[in-house]
Amino acid sequence: MSKHCLFKVFFLFISSISFGQSYHFGADYYPEHFPLKDVSRDAVLMKADGLNTVRMGDFAWVKMQPDNHTYYFDWLIQAVDTLGKYNIKTLLCTPTAAIPKWMFDEYPDVMQVTETGQRKPYGKRRHACLNNTNYRQFSEGIATQMAKTFANNSNVIGFQIDNELMAEEPYCYCETCKLKFADWLQKKYKTIEALNNEWGLTFWSENLTAFSQVFIPRKGDNPGCFLDYQDFYSDCTIDFFNLQRNAIKKYAPRMQVTHNICSSGFLYKLDMYKLAKTCDFLSFDNYPYTWTLENEYAPVDNFDFHPAMASMALSQCRGTRHAPFWVTESQVSRTAGKQRKMIEPGMVRLWSHQELSHGSDATLFFLYRTFENAHEQMMNGILDADNIPRRRYEEVKQTSKELLQVKQVIGQAFPVAKAALLRDFKCDWAFEDGRISTDFRYMRHIYSYYRALREHSITADIVSPKDNLSAYPLIIVPAQVLMTPELSLQLKQAAESGSTVVITCMTGLRDSSMKSFGRILNKDIERLAGIEVQEQFALLKQENTKISFAGNPSKEYTGGLWYDVFNPLATEILASYESRFLKGKPAVVRHKVGKGMVYYIGTVPSDELINDLIPKLLSDAAIVPLAKANDRLVDISELKGMKKYVYAINFSDKEQPIFLTVPMKDIITNEKVSKQTMIKQMDVRVFEIE
Repeated sequence: MSKHCLFKVFFLFISSISFGQSYHFGADYYPEHFPLKDVSRDAVLMKADGLNTVRMGDFAWVKMQPDNHTYYFDWLIQAVDTLGKYNIKTLLCTPTAAIPKWMFDEYPDVMQVTETGQRKPYGKRRHACLNNTNYRQFSEGIATQMAKTFANNSNVIGFQIDNELMAEEPYCYCETCKLKFADWLQKKYKTIEALNNEWGLTFWSENLTAFSQVFIPRKGDNPGCFLDYQDFYSDCTIDFFNLQRNAIKKYAPRMQVTHNICSSGFLYKLDMYKLAKTCDFLSFDNYPYTWTLENEYAPVDNFDFHPAMASMALSQCRGTRHAPFWVTESQVSRTAGKQRKMIEPGMVRLWSHQELSHGSDATLFFLYRTFENAHEQMMNGILDADNIPRRRYEEVKQTSKELLQVKQVIGQAFPVAKAALLRDFKCDWAFEDGRISTDFRYMRHIYSYYRALREHSITADIVSPKDNLSAYPLIIVPAQVLMTPELSLQLKQAAESGSTVVITCMTGLRDSSMKSFGRILNKDIERLAGIEVQEQFALLKQENTKISFAGNPSKEYTGGLWYDVFNPLATEILASYESRFLKGKPAVVRHKVGKGMVYYIGTVPSDELINDLIPKLLSDAAIVPLAKANDRLVDISELKGMKKYVYAINFSDKEQPIFLTVPMKDIITNEKVSKQTMIKQMDVRVFEIE
């Protein structure tokens, strides 16, 4: 067994014993909003609903620290201990996402400064500068006091640091941030001459003579500078996380520490891979109908639900550490955000199963009881504000029974992925200002390939380009615009060893500092793909070019946003452009490398073309799923523990067939199935391999 696999097994074992629950099922709870006597009544209802965990404290700073010199935790201790009597454990949150008014009044400089130089007013959350000395001292102080207070409280199982870091408008342009940015750059580049060279500051006469001249860029400024600033502020955010994490670990070393990543895991401003190195486990907030990857780029009105989008977020969280994670906010009803779609009865149950099937160790609904007023009063909880159990409460009760029943059978079984898609946060930052391709969006591009794999019932991981890729028969490299020698070598070695590697357009345009390689495309990528690039074009989203695909010559496909014109060198042409001056030129080629294959896709293909390419990729990679479904709304995952399992979830409103490659047994009904079985509409089935 490899060191990589040994680490995964060890982590799964440790995570299973450290929290003491087979599955954490619960809700986000806010006892600061009502009289403490209500906690006992709520605990009874929670217990009857199957809840065993709550998350508390994330916005209660003024309740914990009513003034500069006073800490008050009696109310929180009482809430924690009351819930504990019903065997309901607590994940405590540090409350630093929303500052008390007294802090603003005494230290107005804690507020962020906008890119226009205006200091933000009081009245929202996430509006304090993470580098401000006073804010950091208060944040470290409240984390320290919480750790001291609850270090030996057996009802507290861990801490969440802050809430949804880098949400809303994360960047600050104050003098403190500018000085810290200059210091960060000096550590990275050592000399001002090196910085001038990497950023290309000779252009527009922007050369600097000292690090004291460093400026904070805005979107549209020098792209190398803007890339570094995004990297810098991600580092600042992780440093702020560590400030509190270290304070907690100092006084409560047994506590597991996490952070809830926002935007349903699609937040791209925070480098999740770096954060994972200092988290004991990762967490994210999952809102499949309300907050999707589109919110990160711009909310859209045309919303077509596909379970693959939530699956992708879950796969990202799982692939970041190759270990179980938590869903710290799971959508239970309408939210304070844009309501794209009504949540049908039964959908919350399916989302919960989806979370478990993709490697989650916890589902905590946001929220337990609907707020009576204020910013998020329109976010419905398990219970409404009147605290009367209704349909949502009953659905949660049913779900809790089912999840615990499944978990008792599959134990620590974990998803097994044979396909990997690379996601690099720095690549997303490189595309941020739209210079490379105006309408191109990095995560949409990754999602197109991930969705197609899911529609072919393939379990896939979203991983870092620095990850070990040797275990994956299929590796997809979508628009890896920033290329390193280490990554190009790893892709070459993977192909030579037998993996199928898919490289898409815009991969290898720049190095890690956003600097050209002095040629159209990185030469190692050209050699690996077996091509010689001659020219490149970019178009707006509404423009496209016709493409013919040898796999289905009677069907017309399209490509858009980006076009590579290249000469194929000892490669097989699979698809060609069929319109404009590109007519007859190759669009997709396949190159034999060692024991494996390398595909190069020179455009952003339509979903239809990606879908029809997938069977060819799977054939080359020798990947055969254990079970398949024809309908795109059936989500299938493969898991492995003591045995192998197939987890099937039907999000459609019709009964659907499932096709099996080996005999299996339904773990709930004990029904034995061989080649084909059915899954009812809006239902779940879990199979054990016979």
